[in-house]
Amino acid sequence: MIKKEIIKEIQNIVGEDNVITSKMYLQLYEYDAYLETSTPDLVVFPTSTDHVSKVVKIAHREKIPFVPRGLGTNLSGGSIAVRGGILIEMAKMNKILEIDIENQRAVVEPGLFNLGLSEALKPYGYYYIPDLASQKACSIGGNIGENSGGPHCFKYGVTTNHVLGLEIVLPDGDIIQPGGKSLDTPGYDLT
Repeated sequence: MIKKEIIKEIQNIVGEDNVITSKMYLQLYEYDAYLETSTPDLVVFPTSTDHVSKVVKIAHREKIPFVPRGLGTNLSGGSIAVRGGILIEMAKMNKILEIDIENQRAVVEPGLFNLGLSEALKPYGYYYIPDLASQKACSIGGNIGENSGGPHCFKYGVTTNHVLGLEIVLPDGDIIQPGGKSLDTPGYDLT
């Protein structure tokens, strides 16, 4: 159970309308397409990386478990809050921030529908290759979290083969931007 003052602190960050505490509504987030269920204590809808970072910092400080959630279509239980705590729902972070056709890149938020990126690229003669059966309902962030594939993955690779960079909120709330795939970037390729 999360203390009321912690819930209020989170509401002050993301807005009261972006926090679910009702047991009835929390049950809607206790599962994905996997068979297991576990109810989170709180669901938070951030609208920016800064929001995510601040919520995660609170969770870290208070030792509250948290789980990021795409749109919940996965079959592995990856978006289930198995230890309760905070479910960070990315659905409101759903924008395309940049399309750079010349360099064949797009910058998107994690809650963007997979198919939404392909539709935005279609006028340029491009599409987003990881074309899952659930592409109308799954999100790019969830695809990254699960390293999703689709029918074209045998020829073109899975999600990880199409991600050049990430903005990541670490478990302590710090934000990093690991470099893209390059021989000039030393160390591990975190993307």
